Amino acid sequence: MKRSGEAFWWALFSAGGVMAALFVPAFVIVTGFLLPSGDAAVAAERAAGFAGLVGWWPVRVALLGVIALSLFHCAHRIRHTLMDLGLRHLSGLLKLPCYGGALAGTVWAAMLLRAL
Repeated sequence: MKRSGEAFWWALFSAGGVMAALFVPAFVIVTGFLLPSGDAAVAAERAAGFAGLVGWWPVRVALLGVIALSLFHCAHRIRHTLMDLGLRHLSGLLKLPCYGGALAGTVWAAMLLRAL
């Protein structure tokens, strides 16, 4: 029986799905609704406090983990959707753009978070 690395990708898919379901809605609510609400002075004060929180290294690591796992979840979902649409014969070739894009997005997010 041929060994497959598919279990690794399914594990990333599962972990990314959990992270996306639990934390992405909270990030959207905080950064999209709670921070900008109120008058300009209050919103600016909240944004400064949030920037200070994101400047703390454990928060950066947590953000990077959520971003990276969500990207790999998305990549795995896109790959399997394309395979279901008739590109199953290109299964091996689809790994590079899907997982490579997730890896590139993770590296880009790490560079942005490091620059903060």
